[in-house]
Amino acid sequence: MITNQHPKTHAQEIFELRYTAYLDKASISANTQGVFSDPYDMAPNCHSFIEYIEGMPAGSIRACVYQPVRPHLGIPAQELFPEEMEDHIGHEATVVESNKFVVHPTFQHKALRLKFKLFKNVFDKALETGADYIVTSPRATQIDFYRGMQFEAISGVKRSLALDFDVVLMACNLKEARQRVATDPKYKTLRRFGLC
Repeated sequence: MITNQHPKTHAQEIFELRYTAYLDKASISANTQGVFSDPYDMAPNCHSFIEYIEGMPAGSIRACVYQPVRPHLGIPAQELFPEEMEDHIGHEATVVESNKFVVHPTFQHKALRLKFKLFKNVFDKALETGADYIVTSPRATQIDFYRGMQFEAISGVKRSLALDFDVVLMACNLKEARQRVATDPKYKTLRRFGLC
C-alpha cells in the first residue's frame, strides 16, 4: 500500500539536524524522537535558519533578539550569564544572540564556508533590528573562530544550559567591529561574506 508522505517542515529539519550534530559530538543523550529543541524555539524573538548542500540539510543557526522595548522576551545568554550580560552590555542595548549553531557530520569538511554563510543570517538579523551587539556562547575550543569575527570573551567558563559541554560568553560590539572591518585589509573575508 502506498501512502502519501508529508514533506518535513523547516523546523523539523532543523531539530533533526541539531540532534544528529550534537549526538555526533556526544553533546546530548540519545532520545527516541531523534530531535533536539528548547523553549526558545517557540519564542517570537528567536529565528532559526538552515542551509542545504545538494538538497540535504547541512547546517543551522538560531538568532535570538533582545530589545529594550520588549524586555519580557529574553535570550539564552541572559539566563546563563545574567551578571556578565548586565555588567558588559546592560539592558538598554539591542542584542542578537547566535546559538544552536550546528553542522551535519557529513559536511564537516566544508564547514568554514558553510559557517560563514550561516553566520551571515545572524549579522543580517542584527542589521535588520539595529542591534548594538551580537553575543554567542561557544565551546572554549571555538573561541579563535569567533575572535576572527570580532568577538571578545566577557565571561569565564560555564556549563551550557542544555548541552553537555562548557561554554564562554563572547560579545561583538557592532559599531567598533564595522569600523575595523571596513578599514583593515586582513578582514576581507568578513567583508566578502557581508559580516559586519
